[in-house]
Amino acid sequence: MTPRTFLIDRPERLQHLAAFLSKQELPLDVTVAPYIPKRTSKANARLWKLHTLAAGITGYSPEDMHEFALCRHFGFTEQRIGNIERRVPLKRSSQRNKKEFHEFMDSTESWYATDFGVWLGQEDEQT
Repeated sequence: MTPRTFLIDRPERLQHLAAFLSKQELPLDVTVAPYIPKRTSKANARLWKLHTLAAGITGYSPEDMHEFALCRHFGFTEQRIGNIERRVPLKRSSQRNKKEFHEFMDSTESWYATDFGVWLGQEDEQT
């Protein structure tokens, strides 16, 4: 059987899963974990809007600002090949759940506001 993940969010789905499991050949390896929602595309768009504003001030690209923010919040490892060295974030924002992404966004917003004078809503104030 191919490994599968089931979201059980209603009693009927729990019944369906129980019926499905009862028809499977034993032994089975089953893992149960609480559901933690993933970040939304709206939250991701908000983050990239913030990176774009910071990029306009710093001269770096939004992608560079994203890498800097990841390294600052999650930490980094240094990789070297020949005489070239770079910092690689220990975690990516795309793999964070809603809570972790929110913490990353808060940290990034605070950093950009404090160090660069950049925050969301600022573009509305300048028109």
